[in-house]
Amino acid sequence: MANSHNVFSKEPRRRQDGRRPDAVREAWTPGDAVQFEALVSACALVAHADGWVTPEERRRVSERMRTLQALSVFGVEDVLQAFEDAVEMLERDPEAVAIAEDAVRRVKTQTEAARLVVAAACAVADADGDFDAEERIVLVRLCGLLGLSAQDLKLVAPNGV
Repeated sequence: MANSHNVFSKEPRRRQDGRRPDAVREAWTPGDAVQFEALVSACALVAHADGWVTPEERRRVSERMRTLQALSVFGVEDVLQAFEDAVEMLERDPEAVAIAEDAVRRVKTQTEAARLVVAAACAVADADGDFDAEERIVLVRLCGLLGLSAQDLKLVAPNGV
């Protein structure tokens, strides 16, 4: 049994990916503005990957984001409002991409938080049931900003395609 667990052990149970179930909550610090901005910015960049976000996309992304555990740490309504504001900024100001990328880059030294930022962005990309090419490009870019391997996160094939 590869994933067996002694229920009397003090060692926390691990998921199949090797992380403890509470590791997600441990990676986030309630009230941490840097993490909050990185999460919101990454999700907005992916949602805006093709240059716009239709009302239907906003609805699907909002529904998907509500399922993310990170939102409970930062406050669901606060994150969703900040996401809407970030998307509007991206739609109005071409310079906003650089600002959003800077916000993402600030969690680079927080490895687990960085991974969770990319995971949240992946959930946004998958809100419509498919990663399109533009979303995948943004996700790979986010990995680069955060010093993460897009291959390890299965965003690109081992040969880079």
